[in-house]
Amino acid sequence: MILRPFLAGKPVGYRKSPGIGHPTKSKIESGVSGKDGYFVDIKAWNAEPAK
Repeated sequence: MILRPFLAGKPVGYRKSPGIGHPTKSKIESGVSGKDGYFVDIKAWNAEPAK
């Protein structure tokens, strides 16, 4: 699975990991380094890799 975070409509990161798309894991958790964090408009969907 690939994780691509965006901030204000612009890509700010990229993460590819087989652990994220593990067949027996159904949760996605996101941590924040620092005092606190605020997440809004989070979207997740299944997609096939581009060929």
